[in-house]
Amino acid sequence: GLVNTHAHLELTALRGLVRGLPFPDWIRTVRRIKDALSADAFRASSRWGVLEHFAAGITTIGDTGSSRAPAAGLAELYARGIAYHEVFGPDPAQAGEALRGLEEALDALWPFESARVRIGVSPHAPYTVSDDLLRAVVALARRRERRVAMHLAESPEEKLLVERGDGPFAEALRRRGIAVAAHGVSPVAWAARGGLLDLEPLLIHCVTAGEEDFRFMARHRAAVAHCPWSNAALGHGRANLAAMRAHGLTVGVGTDSVAAGGTLDLFAEARFAALACPLTPREMLRLITLDAAAALGVEGAGALALGAWGDLTAVALEAPYFAGLTDPEEAIASYATAADVRFTWVAGRMVFKRLFWPGVDVEAERAAFAQAR
Repeated sequence: GLVNTHAHLELTALRGLVRGLPFPDWIRTVRRIKDALSADAFRASSRWGVLEHFAAGITTIGDTGSSRAPAAGLAELYARGIAYHEVFGPDPAQAGEALRGLEEALDALWPFESARVRIGVSPHAPYTVSDDLLRAVVALARRRERRVAMHLAESPEEKLLVERGDGPFAEALRRRGIAVAAHGVSPVAWAARGGLLDLEPLLIHCVTAGEEDFRFMARHRAAVAHCPWSNAALGHGRANLAAMRAHGLTVGVGTDSVAAGGTLDLFAEARFAALACPLTPREMLRLITLDAAAALGVEGAGALALGAWGDLTAVALEAPYFAGLTDPEEAIASYATAADVRFTWVAGRMVFKRLFWPGVDVEAERAAFAQAR
């Protein structure tokens, strides 16, 4: 089965609503829309997002969100994945309150845990998490043995904030009365100071990370969720996938939210990643299967092997662009799209069959999703 290392199920309903803005304005607009959504809207958006993943052949999802809806959607619809629960608090004075909220959320989410679904934590990003809160979340994750993911080294604006205490994120924080300091180091080094890299985290994006960052990340066995399409769409630039691989980092491809990237087509994501880093067909497929599962720390996913989970994706090689191709691996890596997926199974259960989701009232789900938008 395919593995998506980074998604935002809650934001499925925001597809196409926010476009053409500089990243700081984009993220603030998305946050404002998200804050206005009801619990029912989060639920409908997350569930439809899971169904879209199944239709795209994706069996395992690394999700980050701030409600109980993603974990519930994964559990109830029989997906596999990790629901990283986000925590926010750029003001050091908010750290205690934010941490208590995270503790309460983890307590509320544990009923959704199973062999398929795990709950993690996510200090959101350097522009939304203070130094004090980062250290507190790291301590909590270590104490409660939770996997950790963080948006890091994502954009030039974030780099300006961390290194120089400058730029649009810094200005926005100061307008809120929050003091901003220049740390004089990269976002990765800043996160390391807070202890994040000691937890072998999943670092999401890493567009502005450099060679020194990659060496440090590799020593700490950090993994990367590489989101090439989203990075381009939001104007971040390209992450240096070739350098990551040269340093031995475990890298999986992720779609990010459809509010940013638009689709859940991991085949297209892998090909886009390969434009800047020559990859063999097998290496391209590993980015969305075995390597992606390893990045999430989900053993037995993304593999067709004895003892692995029975997660399978069936791709039809019947479209005209497959004509004359004799190597299925090359055909899928080079030309397949999500539209070519015919069947998806999770743990031996069929969850998708040609625009049919067994056991799901699709029209009711579609109506609820439309209402969420």
